[in-house]
Amino acid sequence: MDLVLTGGNVLTMDGRNSRTEAIAVRDGRLRAVGASAEIAKLTGPDTRVVRLNGRTLMPGFVDPHNHFSLTTFQPVSVDCSVPPHGSVNSILDAIANAAKDAPRGRWLWGWGFRGRMMPDGARLTRGQLDEAAPDNPVSVMDGSVHACYANSAALGIAGIDRHTPDPSHGQILHDDRGEPDGTLWEGAMDPVYNLSMRNFIDYYGDDGAAELVRQNCLRHLASGITSVGDALVTTTAAGLYRAAESRGKLPMTVHQMLGGQGFFAAPEEASRGELGDGNVSDRLRGGTMKMFMDPVFPSAALIRFHPHGGEERIGERYYTQDEADTLTVNAHGRGLQVAIHCLGTWAIEQALNSFEAALRDRRVEEPRFRIEHYGFPTPPQMRRAASLGVVPVVQPPFVYTGGDSAVQRAAELGGEVGAHPFRSMLDAGLMVAASSDCPCAPLEPLLGLYSIVTRRTRDGEHAGPDEAVTPEEGLRMYTANAAYAMSRESEVGSLEVGKRADLLVLSHDPTSVAAEYIQEIYVDQTWVDGELVYER
Repeated sequence: MDLVLTGGNVLTMDGRNSRTEAIAVRDGRLRAVGASAEIAKLTGPDTRVVRLNGRTLMPGFVDPHNHFSLTTFQPVSVDCSVPPHGSVNSILDAIANAAKDAPRGRWLWGWGFRGRMMPDGARLTRGQLDEAAPDNPVSVMDGSVHACYANSAALGIAGIDRHTPDPSHGQILHDDRGEPDGTLWEGAMDPVYNLSMRNFIDYYGDDGAAELVRQNCLRHLASGITSVGDALVTTTAAGLYRAAESRGKLPMTVHQMLGGQGFFAAPEEASRGELGDGNVSDRLRGGTMKMFMDPVFPSAALIRFHPHGGEERIGERYYTQDEADTLTVNAHGRGLQVAIHCLGTWAIEQALNSFEAALRDRRVEEPRFRIEHYGFPTPPQMRRAASLGVVPVVQPPFVYTGGDSAVQRAAELGGEVGAHPFRSMLDAGLMVAASSDCPCAPLEPLLGLYSIVTRRTRDGEHAGPDEAVTPEEGLRMYTANAAYAMSRESEVGSLEVGKRADLLVLSHDPTSVAAEYIQEIYVDQTWVDGELVYER
């Protein structure tokens, strides 16, 4: 054998949640899983033996919904995160400091700003950004990734002025004089997003950009993530990944979810098969089309249930039912998995309708339709999703960062609407997969696991404690279920003979420690295909 890890607490995450003590690896695959004494018989003079000394060994975490192409450029961008920034002036100072060292005309990209968390909901304005960086186009991404804040130079390059009409899936906000004030919602930010990413890739070149991809992989591996799904890959991002893959800069598997020509653009070319399926190599996968059903700004598509009967549909939609059906049916008919972003109850209803239309057009045994977020479903919607084989891809860290406000929103909607109702989803028979949605929420799976086991927020408040899951269920959501969501359950997600040796070693067992200590567990080692790629 090439490698043996022995003397540990092995959580296999197989169908029986089996536990054992050791594993053996050859040629990057698991060749044996069992007791330490049994595995010891397989060692030879050239076998690398890792003594676990009681630590926990489990499958690598799988993150099926993550904005990896965005976070690739964070280390060379301006941190505008709220928190730790607590004022607009603090953020403007950070941008001004970055502008001092930036060549004239080079784009500056900021990330993490959250206007809704600022005093009085303050936004970054065009004039403020002009003053902070007078010689550079500036785009600051909102923490939701559904808006950005641009200065005059960025708006000018993007061709946005007072006469520019709102796109079909977005809005340009204006000041009292009728001029764009710098805030671009949803699809209105696409031109600025495309230009800024293109500029970054051109500035660093394919070699430099590929190295940034590799470094981002290493950050994910340090959190125990061995496979990641980029939840919206534009053609520019697809080129970035191909450059990294061709240079051997992908030390983990990246799964591309194909979108449109802009971040929020309709994925028409993907649905018609004009972009292929995104499958490039063993490390760069595809096969999924992603579309948005509702926005963050100004409001998700929701259903309000009145106490004495009746329903009211509120908020915005990206598509009519017929438009959504066309995209879904076309993609499904070409063998693509369809993943639909749904924040609100109305959006979920439309997505389920589209999935039913796709199955009427082309019946398959396991369509693996995905609903991304699935934040406010009703019990009937959960049962309906289960009957259609829909995989909800949820974000446990949202409980940590805003679970209390989600519970309040669900109460305002009335009826039986739940807020991140993971317990109810599992009880309804759904195959629930967990993800991060980074940078919209924290990356670390162990933090997400803590939040759904304790249902505690960042402030220590309980947010829907009846919807807590067990540590074993949570780990399955981050491993076996997440692998299933990306159609990789035959390769990863559990420690079984024949699967890839994508592993992680934890300092403690998440199923044995007191729940409040789960977030304090360390990832000691991460292995991909039997190679050690991270060690604390």
